[in-house]
Amino acid sequence: MRKEFLKALPTWLVVVAAFGGVTGCERDLPYMVPAGQPINGYQLEGYVTDRLGIPVKGLRIALWYGFDPLDNSTPPSRQFIVDDSNKIARVNVVDLNNNLKRVLYEGRARLGFLDYEWDLRDSLGRLLPTGVYMVKFSMNGIPNGSYTVVINGAVTAVTDSLGHYSISNDFLPVGFYPVPRYTSDGTRFLGNYRITPFVILEFYLTVHRSVALTLIQDQVTRFDYRI
Repeated sequence: MRKEFLKALPTWLVVVAAFGGVTGCERDLPYMVPAGQPINGYQLEGYVTDRLGIPVKGLRIALWYGFDPLDNSTPPSRQFIVDDSNKIARVNVVDLNNNLKRVLYEGRARLGFLDYEWDLRDSLGRLLPTGVYMVKFSMNGIPNGSYTVVINGAVTAVTDSLGHYSISNDFLPVGFYPVPRYTSDGTRFLGNYRITPFVILEFYLTVHRSVALTLIQDQVTRFDYRI
Protein backbone atom coordinates (compact mmCIF):
# COMPACT_ATOMS: atom_id res chain seq x y z
CA MET A 1 0.00 0.00 0.00
CA ARG A 2 2.94 2.35 0.70
CA LYS A 3 4.22 1.92 -2.87
CA GLU A 4 0.78 2.84 -4.24
CA PHE A 5 0.64 5.88 -1.96
CA LEU A 6 4.09 7.09 -3.05
CA LYS A 7 3.18 6.66 -6.71
CA ALA A 8 0.13 8.88 -6.14
CA LEU A 9 2.30 11.80 -5.02
CA PRO A 10 3.38 14.51 -7.51
CA THR A 11 6.42 13.39 -9.51
CA TRP A 12 8.51 16.37 -8.38
CA LEU A 13 8.54 15.15 -4.77
CA VAL A 14 11.87 13.74 -3.61
CA VAL A 15 11.12 11.07 -1.03
CA VAL A 16 13.88 10.46 1.52
CA ALA A 17 13.92 7.39 3.74
CA ALA A 18 13.28 8.13 7.38
CA PHE A 19 16.26 6.06 8.46
CA GLY A 20 19.28 7.17 6.50
CA GLY A 21 19.93 9.82 3.88
CA VAL A 22 19.22 12.78 6.19
CA THR A 23 21.48 14.16 8.88
CA GLY A 24 19.63 15.34 11.96
CA CYS A 25 20.50 18.40 14.01
CA GLU A 26 23.37 17.64 16.41
CA ARG A 27 22.57 20.34 18.99
CA ASP A 28 20.46 19.75 22.07
CA LEU A 29 17.34 21.81 21.44
CA PRO A 30 14.18 22.02 23.53
CA TYR A 31 11.12 20.07 22.47
CA MET A 32 7.51 20.79 23.33
CA VAL A 33 7.27 17.39 25.04
CA PRO A 34 10.28 16.02 27.00
CA ALA A 35 11.79 12.78 25.74
CA GLY A 36 10.13 9.74 27.26
CA GLN A 37 7.01 11.58 28.41
CA PRO A 38 3.90 9.73 27.21
CA ILE A 39 1.17 11.55 25.31
CA ASN A 40 -2.35 10.73 24.21
CA GLY A 41 -2.56 9.97 20.51
CA TYR A 42 0.11 11.18 18.12
CA GLN A 43 2.46 14.14 17.76
CA LEU A 44 5.19 15.02 15.29
CA GLU A 45 7.89 17.63 15.85
CA GLY A 46 11.48 18.52 15.07
CA TYR A 47 13.96 21.16 13.97
CA VAL A 48 15.10 22.28 10.54
CA THR A 49 18.62 23.70 10.22
CA ASP A 50 21.07 24.44 7.43
CA ARG A 51 24.46 22.74 7.02
CA LEU A 52 26.01 25.09 9.55
CA GLY A 53 23.37 24.26 12.14
CA ILE A 54 21.61 27.62 11.78
CA PRO A 55 17.82 27.38 12.28
CA VAL A 56 15.68 27.77 9.17
CA LYS A 57 12.81 30.11 10.01
CA GLY A 58 9.48 30.34 8.19
CA LEU A 59 9.82 27.08 6.27
CA ARG A 60 6.42 25.72 5.27
CA ILE A 61 5.85 22.01 5.77
CA ALA A 62 3.02 20.07 4.15
CA LEU A 63 1.59 16.84 5.55
CA TRP A 64 0.47 13.87 3.45
CA TYR A 65 -1.55 10.99 4.89
CA GLY A 66 -1.22 7.36 3.97
CA PHE A 67 -4.39 5.34 3.35
CA ASP A 68 -5.47 1.71 3.48
CA PRO A 69 -8.48 0.68 1.35
CA LEU A 70 -11.66 -0.49 3.08
CA ASP A 71 -14.33 -0.92 0.42
CA ASN A 72 -15.69 0.57 -2.79
CA SER A 73 -19.32 0.86 -1.77
CA THR A 74 -21.65 3.67 -2.80
CA PRO A 75 -20.04 7.11 -2.34
CA PRO A 76 -21.60 9.44 0.24
CA SER A 77 -24.02 12.03 -1.09
CA ARG A 78 -22.76 15.61 -1.18
CA GLN A 79 -26.25 17.01 -1.62
CA PHE A 80 -28.65 18.02 1.12
CA ILE A 81 -32.44 18.06 0.89
CA VAL A 82 -34.47 21.12 1.84
CA ASP A 83 -37.95 19.92 2.83
CA ASP A 84 -39.31 23.21 4.19
CA SER A 85 -38.50 26.54 2.56
CA ASN A 86 -39.62 28.43 5.68
CA LYS A 87 -36.88 26.93 7.82
CA ILE A 88 -33.35 28.32 8.05
CA ALA A 89 -30.93 26.06 6.24
CA ARG A 90 -27.29 26.14 7.35
CA VAL A 91 -24.22 24.43 5.90
CA ASN A 92 -21.13 24.52 8.12
CA VAL A 93 -17.60 23.19 7.86
CA VAL A 94 -16.11 21.92 11.13
CA ASP A 95 -13.02 19.96 12.13
CA LEU A 96 -13.01 16.73 14.13
CA ASN A 97 -13.24 18.74 17.36
CA ASN A 98 -16.37 20.45 16.00
CA ASN A 99 -14.57 23.79 15.70
CA LEU A 100 -16.33 25.97 13.14
CA LYS A 101 -14.14 26.72 10.12
CA ARG A 102 -16.63 28.23 7.71
CA VAL A 103 -20.31 28.86 7.11
CA LEU A 104 -21.01 27.90 3.50
CA TYR A 105 -24.69 28.78 3.48
CA GLU A 106 -27.25 30.21 5.87
CA GLY A 107 -30.77 31.29 5.07
CA ARG A 108 -34.01 30.09 3.53
CA ALA A 109 -33.63 27.91 0.48
CA ARG A 110 -35.91 26.54 -2.20
CA LEU A 111 -37.38 23.09 -1.79
CA GLY A 112 -35.21 20.36 -3.23
CA PHE A 113 -31.50 19.68 -3.31
CA LEU A 114 -29.03 22.13 -1.79
CA ASP A 115 -25.61 21.50 -3.33
CA TYR A 116 -22.86 23.83 -2.17
CA GLU A 117 -19.26 23.32 -3.32
CA TRP A 118 -16.52 23.89 -0.71
CA ASP A 119 -13.16 25.23 -1.91
CA LEU A 120 -11.26 23.85 1.15
CA ARG A 121 -10.75 27.35 2.57
CA ASP A 122 -11.77 28.93 5.85
CA SER A 123 -13.91 32.02 6.42
CA LEU A 124 -10.88 34.27 5.71
CA GLY A 125 -10.10 32.59 2.40
CA ARG A 126 -7.08 30.67 3.69
CA LEU A 127 -6.49 27.08 2.57
CA LEU A 128 -6.98 24.87 5.61
CA PRO A 129 -4.20 22.49 6.73
CA THR A 130 -4.19 18.77 6.12
CA GLY A 131 -6.92 17.19 8.22
CA VAL A 132 -10.38 15.64 8.42
CA TYR A 133 -13.33 18.02 8.10
CA MET A 134 -17.07 17.58 8.16
CA VAL A 135 -19.58 19.49 6.03
CA LYS A 136 -22.74 19.57 8.13
CA PHE A 137 -26.29 20.51 7.14
CA SER A 138 -29.06 21.58 9.51
CA MET A 139 -32.59 22.96 9.31
CA ASN A 140 -33.57 25.38 12.09
CA GLY A 141 -30.59 24.10 14.07
CA ILE A 142 -31.55 20.43 13.78
CA PRO A 143 -28.84 18.24 12.14
CA ASN A 144 -30.02 16.81 8.85
CA GLY A 145 -26.97 15.32 7.15
CA SER A 146 -23.20 15.54 6.72
CA TYR A 147 -20.29 14.23 4.72
CA THR A 148 -16.52 13.93 5.26
CA VAL A 149 -13.81 15.84 3.41
CA VAL A 150 -10.11 15.08 3.90
CA ILE A 151 -7.56 17.70 2.91
CA ASN A 152 -4.26 16.03 2.06
CA GLY A 153 -0.89 17.52 1.16
CA ALA A 154 -1.61 21.02 2.51
CA VAL A 155 0.77 23.15 4.57
CA THR A 156 0.26 22.14 8.19
CA ALA A 157 3.28 23.59 10.01
CA VAL A 158 5.76 26.46 9.70
CA THR A 159 9.13 26.58 11.45
CA ASP A 160 9.64 29.27 14.09
CA SER A 161 12.75 31.37 14.85
CA LEU A 162 14.47 28.27 16.29
CA GLY A 163 13.65 26.23 13.21
CA HIS A 164 11.15 24.23 15.27
CA TYR A 165 7.93 22.75 13.88
CA SER A 166 5.17 20.76 15.55
CA ILE A 167 2.10 18.90 14.30
CA SER A 168 -0.40 17.98 17.00
CA ASN A 169 -2.75 15.04 17.36
CA ASP A 170 -5.59 17.15 15.92
CA PHE A 171 -3.95 16.84 12.49
CA LEU A 172 -2.90 13.20 12.88
CA PRO A 173 -6.19 11.26 13.02
CA VAL A 174 -4.62 7.83 12.60
CA GLY A 175 -7.25 5.12 12.24
CA PHE A 176 -10.04 7.47 11.14
CA TYR A 177 -12.52 5.97 8.68
CA PRO A 178 -14.36 5.96 6.37
CA VAL A 179 -12.46 8.44 4.20
CA PRO A 180 -14.15 8.77 0.78
CA ARG A 181 -11.50 9.28 -1.88
CA TYR A 182 -11.94 10.54 -5.43
CA THR A 183 -9.80 11.09 -8.51
CA SER A 184 -7.88 14.38 -8.66
CA ASP A 185 -10.64 16.01 -10.71
CA GLY A 186 -13.27 14.78 -8.25
CA THR A 187 -15.35 12.99 -10.88
CA ARG A 188 -14.75 9.33 -9.96
CA PHE A 189 -15.16 7.67 -6.57
CA LEU A 190 -12.20 5.48 -5.62
CA GLY A 191 -13.64 3.93 -2.48
CA ASN A 192 -13.53 4.31 1.28
CA TYR A 193 -10.19 4.29 3.09
CA ARG A 194 -8.66 4.37 6.56
CA ILE A 195 -5.88 6.80 7.58
CA THR A 196 -2.67 4.93 8.51
CA PRO A 197 0.30 5.85 10.76
CA PHE A 198 2.41 6.27 7.60
CA VAL A 199 2.86 9.96 6.71
CA ILE A 200 5.04 12.12 4.50
CA LEU A 201 6.39 15.57 5.34
CA GLU A 202 7.00 17.83 2.35
CA PHE A 203 9.47 20.65 2.96
CA TYR A 204 8.83 23.72 0.79
CA LEU A 205 12.43 24.39 -0.23
CA THR A 206 13.48 25.72 -3.63
CA VAL A 207 13.33 22.09 -4.70
CA HIS A 208 10.66 20.45 -2.62
CA ARG A 209 11.95 17.57 -0.52
CA SER A 210 10.04 14.98 1.42
CA VAL A 211 10.56 12.37 4.11
CA ALA A 212 8.47 9.32 4.96
CA LEU A 213 7.76 8.56 8.62
CA THR A 214 5.75 6.05 10.61
CA LEU A 215 3.98 7.46 13.67
CA ILE A 216 3.87 5.60 16.99
CA GLN A 217 0.80 5.86 19.16
CA ASP A 218 1.16 7.67 22.51
CA GLN A 219 4.70 8.74 21.66
CA VAL A 220 6.15 11.86 20.09
CA THR A 221 7.67 11.16 16.69
CA ARG A 222 10.71 13.41 16.31
CA PHE A 223 12.45 14.23 13.06
CA ASP A 224 15.20 16.83 12.71
CA TYR A 225 16.09 17.83 9.16
CA ARG A 226 19.32 19.42 7.94
CA ILE A 227 19.11 20.99 4.49
